[in-house]
Amino acid sequence: MAATLGAEKSTPGDAITNADDASEFEDLINIKLNKNLSELHPIFNTIDELRKQILFMSLKLRKSWSQAEFLTVGIGTLAIIIGAITFDGELQNGGDFLKVGIGPLGNGGLSAVSAASFFQLILSIGCWIFFLYRIWNHYPLMRGQSVSLIIMWFSITIMAIAAHNGAPKFPFEFSSDSFTTLLGAFVVTIFLGIVFSRAVLETRDLHVEEKFQNKDPRIMAESLYNHSLFGWVATLIIWSFIAFISSWAGAHYVAVRPHGSWIWQLTYVIFGSFSTFGICILLWYPQLMLGAGERVIMSKRAREVDDMLLGEEIWKEEVGKCPDCDAPSPVTRGRDGLPNLNCSVENCEGRGPINSKCTLCDENIPSRIKCEKCGISAPAVKHLSDQEAW
Repeated sequence: MAATLGAEKSTPGDAITNADDASEFEDLINIKLNKNLSELHPIFNTIDELRKQILFMSLKLRKSWSQAEFLTVGIGTLAIIIGAITFDGELQNGGDFLKVGIGPLGNGGLSAVSAASFFQLILSIGCWIFFLYRIWNHYPLMRGQSVSLIIMWFSITIMAIAAHNGAPKFPFEFSSDSFTTLLGAFVVTIFLGIVFSRAVLETRDLHVEEKFQNKDPRIMAESLYNHSLFGWVATLIIWSFIAFISSWAGAHYVAVRPHGSWIWQLTYVIFGSFSTFGICILLWYPQLMLGAGERVIMSKRAREVDDMLLGEEIWKEEVGKCPDCDAPSPVTRGRDGLPNLNCSVENCEGRGPINSKCTLCDENIPSRIKCEKCGISAPAVKHLSDQEAW
């Protein structure tokens, strides 16, 4: 899947070292494939476009990834290996399937696990936590979406386990024992996949609209194409299948115990390693496209709700101050933009907009304030800023 860059050719000295350089996304349109399958038949146009965009992603990865990103993938892979292979042979031997539970005391569950295997379990959990910490540190714009992706992976795992319940040789046999769990996990997986992809796609649209606005629709169309996520969406779908194969192999190895083949164990490790690599790809590419200074990646509706909540949080009641000496005054302005003042009648605790009737004693709320510090009397509105109410 070799390709050439249209007018520009990169040299080793031109390698991108900043993973947040969004300006480098202007050359997707210059990628040319050496061999187009569409020459055989137009039906292959989509495949050519997919090849082109995946190649573009791989070129960006080679230029922008450093040892830190590969170390993160290595930590995730290590977590899978440590959790899948017990070096004292306990998992390979099958154990006692009658001992179940997570209670640390008694004769079953975790208490029946050897010390070495239990240590591996804790070490694997620690590696997973460190893996999550690193991807959140590398891709801060994708923190919220990374949670959706991790839960999606967990749902895929539940789906593979449920498929083996009552049918250890799935897919060569099938049981309806956990059909509800299987269906529920499948629905959750599809839902999270749609939410995750829509959040990235809609944030991409907003980014192009704000950063590459142009009156010429042809230039806008070119900018949108240079930020195309067709290859990224395809990567998300491919990752889902890889994650399922990994989960299926792991569940299949355990389901037919104590005679599970090491082939399924090896398949689980290999495809699980590709899954951790895929997670990093799915989080890295949108962050690279949008740059480090962009807003958090979320869907259009989530952004509207977030802005609405943020507007409520940042709104504070304005407190007036004397226009002459800047001393605090009793007048305030609420969200409705009206200046409010205490009733001037002694011992009355009423309060309301100036020139209105007091709700307690029916007297007029005064419209002027005498500053207690400097003694200057001025209209109450002068004690407030002259900004628009909204």
